[in-house]
Amino acid sequence: MNDDSEVVERTAVSAGGRAPEELTEREIQDLVARCPEQQRWAFEGWLRGVRQLDGDPIVSLAP
Repeated sequence: MNDDSEVVERTAVSAGGRAPEELTEREIQDLVARCPEQQRWAFEGWLRGVRQLDGDPIVSLAP
């Protein structure tokens, strides 16, 4: 096993078994609440993986 995969496994275990990049609904809501009101819609979409930070939708290039 290489060092990178060991770090990921330890981080997932310490994060309650979820991947470090996965946020709970509560974490998303807390972060969005801290964001300036004018940017919340784009920031929330970015956190959920549906928008770029500039507000443009993320479009899949897969057929």
